[in-house]
Amino acid sequence: MEPAAFFLANKSVKFLPSLLTFWATYFSAAALIGGAGYYYIHGIGNFIFASLGYVILAVIVGTVGKRLWRMSREFPETRSPIQLYLKHFKSPTLELLFVIVSLICMVPYLAAQITGFARLLESSLGLPYVLTAAVALIVIFFYSESGGLGNIIKTDVIQATLTIVGCSAVTIVFIGLYWAFNLNQFIADVDDATTPSLLSLPGPNGLYSPVNIIGLALLISLGATPMAHNAQRFMIVREERYLTIMMFIFPFMGVMLTVIAGTLGLGGAAIFPGLSSGDQIIGEIMSTVPAMLGALALVGVICATMSTADSILLSIGFIVSEHWYRQKREVSKTGILKLNRWFTLAIAIFAFIASIKPELVSELAFNAFGGMLQLAPAMLAGLYCPKIGAKVAGASGLAGLLILIASKMGLLASILPVSFPDYLAGFLVGSAIIVFAALYEKTSTWLP
Repeated sequence: MEPAAFFLANKSVKFLPSLLTFWATYFSAAALIGGAGYYYIHGIGNFIFASLGYVILAVIVGTVGKRLWRMSREFPETRSPIQLYLKHFKSPTLELLFVIVSLICMVPYLAAQITGFARLLESSLGLPYVLTAAVALIVIFFYSESGGLGNIIKTDVIQATLTIVGCSAVTIVFIGLYWAFNLNQFIADVDDATTPSLLSLPGPNGLYSPVNIIGLALLISLGATPMAHNAQRFMIVREERYLTIMMFIFPFMGVMLTVIAGTLGLGGAAIFPGLSSGDQIIGEIMSTVPAMLGALALVGVICATMSTADSILLSIGFIVSEHWYRQKREVSKTGILKLNRWFTLAIAIFAFIASIKPELVSELAFNAFGGMLQLAPAMLAGLYCPKIGAKVAGASGLAGLLILIASKMGLLASILPVSFPDYLAGFLVGSAIIVFAALYEKTSTWLP
């Protein structure tokens, strides 16, 4: 198989599969399971930041997405999204920085997909956690390697359909079983579930301050965009106009998902209080609805997890092997597929090791979005103002990452307020470097 077909499905995906693979990638099982868990623990503020994030994502589809699509046609020999949006910088070192950060961030995120999947089966079917995680990664590895992105898109179409139908039906039945569709009683029960109320802001744990809402919205939108498996979706659609249509559909898709997650998470807090993890609530609810319906939704969530994990695993191995290929010109097209197989296998093993500690994975996966957000200013610079140069773009990313790391180590406690997210501080500093350099470059061209 040609690398273009294996990694990018020949850039010829039709509209409906494109839409559903976007759904499966951006609105994954982790978004459903993790989103419901956030509602369960932190309350209604999740709806505000998620909705804002999906609006930002729609703007990204219509701007960054279209730019990447056009560049993928202008430079058809460039297959890696990282190499594409850094194309005009002509800096292998900067590309290597992006690859390394992507590896550090995305392996825990891949592990988080497996963790959510294994926890779901553990709570709903009683399957052993570690064995389930191991079997899942083995299946994911062989499936992604058997047919590349084309195979994954087929799974995306199936899982998106099953998730939409199954989880919507479970939500409706859940409301009917416990509240007989009496929404006033539903709201009253949720309000009584915790003190402070899950329906209040900033929520029972004080998470949803205005600054946190903005920061979290940027995490799930702009922070997700540099991720290779997401950026690939802009490149593979057959026609640019598909992205225009998706730009208007995306907010509705996202709001639908967060309403489903919110209903299950908030309602679950009223019916199943005291769970050790919010991730368990989906499994608890599925065990209460009719078996056939629960099975349908469960299969949808399983497919969602597998397809997202497939996509992440393939894309991480892909960007590493592509970078290696750029440095080693003697590697053939067949050789790059073999390289990808070995890199993918190594990444799958690391992801499994990480998933053995699920409580650690959740924290690392959250930090993954924070880390990738620090690359967003440099990515946007590569697309829109490459004249600032690779050194400035690299400095932007490194500054954001250093702030993030220093904050995690407690070195910025005297400077950064506790209520201000460190990932947002890093992003703002990195963005300021890009903006200052762009203004300086523009001013220099005006001066005689």
